[in-house]
Amino acid sequence: MTTEYMRRMKMMLTFTLLMIPGALSFSVTGYTGGAVTITCHYESGYSTNAKYFCRLSADLTQKCSDLIKTDIKNKWFKSGRFFLYDDTTASVFNVTITDLNEDDSDTYYCAVDRSLWDIHTEVKLNVREDDCCEKIISLSVPSGGSVNVSCKYPQSHRTDVKFLCRSSGADICAHVRQTRDRDHDVIFITNVTDHRSAEYWCALQTEDHRYKIFITRVHITVTEILVGQISSSPSSSSSPSFPTLETSMFTEIRQTNIALTSASKATAQRRYFCHAPSPVPH
Repeated sequence: MTTEYMRRMKMMLTFTLLMIPGALSFSVTGYTGGAVTITCHYESGYSTNAKYFCRLSADLTQKCSDLIKTDIKNKWFKSGRFFLYDDTTASVFNVTITDLNEDDSDTYYCAVDRSLWDIHTEVKLNVREDDCCEKIISLSVPSGGSVNVSCKYPQSHRTDVKFLCRSSGADICAHVRQTRDRDHDVIFITNVTDHRSAEYWCALQTEDHRYKIFITRVHITVTEILVGQISSSPSSSSSPSFPTLETSMFTEIRQTNIALTSASKATAQRRYFCHAPSPVPH
């Protein structure tokens, strides 16, 4: 059989499989400005096959147009707003869609590329606008300090597990920091142990573990404390000033240094008089 014939047969079989109602289908909810990571399962025997994520066209052809496709394994692959990671150990591949908008609401397919016909899982994505939560939060924290991150979540996800995670390259949730109670308003305490600024996400995991929802992007900027910032600035005579913890510590250290210097001078003087030579008798 020719390559063109095989291609046509594959398209016909794929079209037929896509028309089967309810075959391997699940729904995903996302929010504008945020992101979702969808988990697509496959049989272990297809770990070497290429994986792709496609969007069903709105016309009568019902063609599924590839949005991202790769045969790269165990490494994130990027194409525009789409990221794909084929985890051959777990026999799943994850697809992340960033910068969601309401136009992204549609029918998609997770697919395994095969020679005759592909294996598809239908994903119905619904992107909503919810005024419960901020899109972006910017915070500053000194290196080695900690910061409180207040994450708000839609009420409809009250029972889902909430967490705060840090981005790393293409993986927007490489490092999960903490998991807290299942409320719609959660405060995470994040310790900053290095000097690098980073991007975090207020996110949640659905109970069926089919997908993750990323609600709010959090920019945490790490700042350095300069020695000159510790000293207190002169205050005007018209308004009284109250020393802070830093200025009190600085004043105490300065006074201690002065006292030690005075004590050293006095000791030196005593040593001088003790060792001065006696007058020579005439």
